[in-house]
Amino acid sequence: MSEASIGPELVRRHDSSCAHCGLPVPVVEVRAIDPLQFCCSGCRAVHAALHECGLGQFYALRDRESVADASGAEPALVTGRGFEHFDDVRFLGAQTRIDDAGMRRAELRIDGIRCGACIWLLEAMPRIVRGTVEVRVDSARGIARIAWDERTTRLSAIARRFDALGYQLHPLGDPDAVKRERAVNRAWIVRMGVAGAIASNAMAVAFALYGGILTNMDLSFRLFFQCCSVGLAVVAVAWPGRIFLTNAVAALRARTPHMDVPVAFGLVAAVGSGIAATIRGTGSIYCESAAMLVFLLLVGRFVQYGRQRRAREQVELLLAIVPAIARKVTIDDGRERIVDVAMDALEPGDLVEVPAGEASPADGRLVGGSAHFDLSHLTGESKPVRVQCGGPVYAGSRVLETPIRLEVVVAGRQTRAAQLLELVREAGERRAPIVELADRVSSWFLPTIVVAAIVTVVWWWPRLGADQAMARAVAMLVVTCPCALGLATPLAVVAGIGKGARRGVLVKGGDVLERASKAGTLVLDKTGTVTQGRTRVVRWMGAVDALAAAACVEMHSAHPVARALVDEWSDAKGGAEAKGSGDAQASGVREIPGLGIEGRVGRRLVRVGSMRFMRERSAIVSDDMHVFADECKVAGLAPLFVAIDGRVEATIGIGDPIRPEARQTIMRLKRAGWRVMLASGDDSVVTSGVAKSLGIDARDAHGGLSPEEKLAFVQRGDLARPVVMV
Repeated sequence: MSEASIGPELVRRHDSSCAHCGLPVPVVEVRAIDPLQFCCSGCRAVHAALHECGLGQFYALRDRESVADASGAEPALVTGRGFEHFDDVRFLGAQTRIDDAGMRRAELRIDGIRCGACIWLLEAMPRIVRGTVEVRVDSARGIARIAWDERTTRLSAIARRFDALGYQLHPLGDPDAVKRERAVNRAWIVRMGVAGAIASNAMAVAFALYGGILTNMDLSFRLFFQCCSVGLAVVAVAWPGRIFLTNAVAALRARTPHMDVPVAFGLVAAVGSGIAATIRGTGSIYCESAAMLVFLLLVGRFVQYGRQRRAREQVELLLAIVPAIARKVTIDDGRERIVDVAMDALEPGDLVEVPAGEASPADGRLVGGSAHFDLSHLTGESKPVRVQCGGPVYAGSRVLETPIRLEVVVAGRQTRAAQLLELVREAGERRAPIVELADRVSSWFLPTIVVAAIVTVVWWWPRLGADQAMARAVAMLVVTCPCALGLATPLAVVAGIGKGARRGVLVKGGDVLERASKAGTLVLDKTGTVTQGRTRVVRWMGAVDALAAAACVEMHSAHPVARALVDEWSDAKGGAEAKGSGDAQASGVREIPGLGIEGRVGRRLVRVGSMRFMRERSAIVSDDMHVFADECKVAGLAPLFVAIDGRVEATIGIGDPIRPEARQTIMRLKRAGWRVMLASGDDSVVTSGVAKSLGIDARDAHGGLSPEEKLAFVQRGDLARPVVMV
């Protein structure tokens, strides 16, 4: 090809390299007017796609990596963590394995994936990170499968490379459990696939046999089709249907018969009679029914298994309230150092640091000072709790305002959060009473049917002969196989739970559906159930400029009450513009833990806080403000006072607003015969105020309850059954 034939935009250049892959650029691809050269249209498209998705840092990382390999420097981090816990021997033993090629492999949870370009970027890591053999991303489950050479690199180094790109790796809770879950799920799919294929072919053979009855099919063909039907049924029962046979044998050995016993008996009877009829050359066979029954029962069991698996996954999601990584404080050569360690590696007496806005990784005691904690993940209550030095801090408690240090008391499965989640897990694994009834029925159902089959043989033998008598007995065994109990009952329960899930209701157990069909006692949690679940300004009285000044001061606090006040004022005055002006006017802001906050807005001294704060600062509170504060308390709101230069100019009612539909829903429940009660971790006065607004009797409102006390409350023997806790 001549240079003239290339065109005016192309020139002959041999020193160009591809901006994406780095390979030499062919002559026909070199563009004189383009500063970036590409070896092919594919590299050009990928380069453009990465920049369009905001992933252009891939090329910066590649360039830095080449420099780092030469200098030994580490890449810049997004989170600032070194991921040293990934190199811990205990972590590697529990979370990784070595494959046949000598490479170490791990499955880790990954955060930050947004699109397909993210997946491409991460899976290209072996090309830019020395020692990384393979990266595969399962975006649906948020899992990254990584293989690396231990002789060349460490997992912490790979994690830092991920972090430099904006993706964080986290350990899975139990990798062995994930593998077992995947194997079980795969086994169910294989069983159903094989059973479905056999059932469809068995029905096709049955169609030929039934058609042969009308057309006087030749005996040799009939025997051939019968042998095919029997063979298919034997395979169906012996392979995918083996689960019913093994369960039945185990139940009989344990002398606790359940639904699989009559199911297995019916399958064996159908296949056995088909074999006998085929050998004798007379009688009917029911092998296609056995094959189809295996398939349908497996589908029903798989749907039920899927529901239980999703319930377990919901529980595992709850475990996310406790961080998997802790910032442990250590002393090396007299110098304090903070290192990341796995939560399971914490031991009693360890000192850990919890940054502001993050959750505690263990149960422990607060070291130094005091702090506010958000316990809503554990108690459901939105009001922050103040903990003094030496006070208890529970795993999952989110620290507000400032970082804290914690002395570990217990970690892992011994924490309060883990114990609460274990209660949730046990509730999710309960079986519905109607399913338990079906199992109890099966204990006497099988003997009854066997006796009936014997009576059938004895009755028809003298009248129709042995063949007809046996055929009718087998027909009865097959027809009376408890498909309705074994299939319809669990499917009905699963269908009910699925319908609830589509409406946003997670039903923890099938027993809930059955018990909720009768009116009893309904215990409602407050925060997030009858209320909206977030702190807001519900009402206020006073001067508008006082509220503006209060918002300016509160902008410097991370307290939920402060955020509520700032958000309310920002919404009222135009959002970001109001925030910016307020922030420029506030100065000398000082927060007094447990009381309030003060600072100067212009020349005015502004104080925002409780009545105790106002009294300690000798602020003047008018009678109108006192009356309004009392009204807020009755309505279940916490009063907040705003003082300007020593005089209270505004009072704000802070609380969790009641859902608009809550009162109407409670009235409908009462008309349906339910006794509605309110149980909350908030103060009793606040709980009583909310109950009054909802039309709930004051005697049925109970406040100040911990999660364990709520459990004891719903288990009280004097409550009308059933008792439902929402």
